[in-house]
Amino acid sequence: MSTIWNADGLVPTRSANIDRYKLNFLKQAVCELRFPTLMELGDSRPPVAMVAALRKEYPHLELANQVTIGVGAPAGTSNAHIFRSSKLNWTVSLNQSSLSIETTAYPGFPQMRERILRVVDAAAKIIDSDFFTRIGLRYINVIDTDEDPTDGWVNPALVQPILSRQFAGIQEYAGRLQLLADDGGCLLQHGIRLKQPARDGKATPPEYLLDIDSNRNDVALSDTAEALDAMHNQVFDIFDWSLGEKARNHLSKGAS
Repeated sequence: MSTIWNADGLVPTRSANIDRYKLNFLKQAVCELRFPTLMELGDSRPPVAMVAALRKEYPHLELANQVTIGVGAPAGTSNAHIFRSSKLNWTVSLNQSSLSIETTAYPGFPQMRERILRVVDAAAKIIDSDFFTRIGLRYINVIDTDEDPTDGWVNPALVQPILSRQFAGIQEYAGRLQLLADDGGCLLQHGIRLKQPARDGKATPPEYLLDIDSNRNDVALSDTAEALDAMHNQVFDIFDWSLGEKARNHLSKGAS
């Protein structure tokens, strides 16, 4: 029987385009998995079992120092172990309370899902927990074209104040929509990102940011794959709703 989270119902309308798009606007995809703090994972030496499990796919190993600052408490330090792929476009980070996998070369959800589950399988041996306190899946998309993105590239509902033509000289425009349930939630952050003028001094159309995050709380390790599927579906539903028809037509084209 499939696991169902209350947070699954926060976006009840499902997109019919989940397998339609051949291209993407993605700049970064991140999955973070939090677990009960295990202090020894903050030591300077990475877990041997983790290194052995990841060394073929992530041969570059780094050590990063993290500083934690608490209100009314002295600052503390711990270490994060960072594993990078040979082309440096995939990164796995492990610290004493979380594990993350991120990429700047998104190949599609099936491939990312496989990578996440392989890392989870490696981490399961060392995190000393049979559940994650929180799993989050975040996609940062940037619509960057030679046209004004508010002209058919994003959902008019997102940019109605701009389309109203009641304002001039807009230097910043952004919005934030957060949806919460008792076992998770999702977040849409969006807005204009101004670009530097072209070399000839001409103004260039701005970019439009669609930053979408979905999360689930208290997820058993055995339910990780189902949580990933649920969050990906939710992120895609929000993403597809956020698009205009020009963006959908562009993403539907085959790679040139």
